[in-house]
Amino acid sequence: MTGKGDISLTQMRDLCAIHWNPIGMPMANLVRSSELRSRPLPEDEYDTYLLHVIRLVRDGATPSQIVDYLSTAEKEYMGLTSPRGSKDIFVNAVFELAEQIPTK
Repeated sequence: MTGKGDISLTQMRDLCAIHWNPIGMPMANLVRSSELRSRPLPEDEYDTYLLHVIRLVRDGATPSQIVDYLSTAEKEYMGLTSPRGSKDIFVNAVFELAEQIPTK
């Protein structure tokens, strides 16, 4: 994945709101946070994890490695787990987005 364009934190928040939500805040009907007057999540709720995922993608991590990181973050830092498969769907969406963003 090295050489792909950088995903913004705003884009990651949108994907997170749609696909990965271990805290379980109701967001099922959201399309994009940028279309709302307020964020679907508190602005920094998942930012630490999302910024790390951006770095992992930029540094060439595999989808499996990112899913493993998210699993660890859920268990060790949040004390939660997301619905089965949501991390895979989220990571696939992240990689699809990264493919579409031109490199600088």
